[in-house]
Amino acid sequence: MDMGLRHLRVVLVVAESGSISRAAATLKIAQSGLTAQLRRIEREFGGPLFRRRPDGVVPTELGLHVLGRAGELLDGFGDLLTTARALARTAEPPGAIALGGVDSPWVPAVAAVVRDRLPDHEQLTYLEPSSRDVLDLLRAGKVALALVHEFPDVAPPRLREFAARDLGTEPVLIGLPAGHRLARRRTVALDELAGETWVAPGERSDGLGLSLRVACERAGFTPRFRYFGADRTTAAAIVGAGGAVGAFAPPDARLPGVTLIRVRQGPLWRRTWLVWKTESPLAGLAESLDPELLGPRLLAV
Repeated sequence: MDMGLRHLRVVLVVAESGSISRAAATLKIAQSGLTAQLRRIEREFGGPLFRRRPDGVVPTELGLHVLGRAGELLDGFGDLLTTARALARTAEPPGAIALGGVDSPWVPAVAAVVRDRLPDHEQLTYLEPSSRDVLDLLRAGKVALALVHEFPDVAPPRLREFAARDLGTEPVLIGLPAGHRLARRRTVALDELAGETWVAPGERSDGLGLSLRVACERAGFTPRFRYFGADRTTAAAIVGAGGAVGAFAPPDARLPGVTLIRVRQGPLWRRTWLVWKTESPLAGLAESLDPELLGPRLLAV
């Protein structure tokens, strides 16, 4: 079999979906066809990329390696696509400042700082499904500043070609209904949640879904995802209503009906990076940005 980019995309979609059936629906092919294709791909790589379980799949160690390298290869091809799409977009207003990021409170917090510093410039914000997509916009010159995230056990965003500022690492918290049996605890071990129903992190949660799945697998179970496609607000509403538990990255500090608890021994976290090109006119602003000053703005989002 001649391996190509489409086969790497299949591997990434299976990992992000967490199951063959959901991946087949995303790829719009029959489940049996995807299963056969994945077996051929695994033969080419020399071993299983996923561990099959009754309620889904999780990457093996070989799978994690392949996923990391596959992301790098697809990034290069994505750069070409993004450049072409950027040329086709409607022209931006003269003097506009464009920011890019994944759906999180960090984006409006940084956008507010930029507005304060440069009040005479119109501002545009592009929200993308993943940090990889955001960096593609930065490479294409479509945005001047980018906010991207890094999660454990997920291939980190490629930053070596840019200037980058580490805005800090935050624990990913577990959201429980207020009346849950563990809601009064200060910390919880992941294996204590093995029998729970989970809200799967949404499509715009970047690498949180895969990171959560791998962390749970290491704790001895596969999370029973039963709610899919929910954004942060909807996920919180589901948890608050008592229907499930979920994972939430700070600063989701005020979620009605939801109790947020740290995971013991910290296997889940999110690191946020502010990224820009070295020749960017906003380089000085980015370098002088104090992460501590963003705290009040994050809580206000």
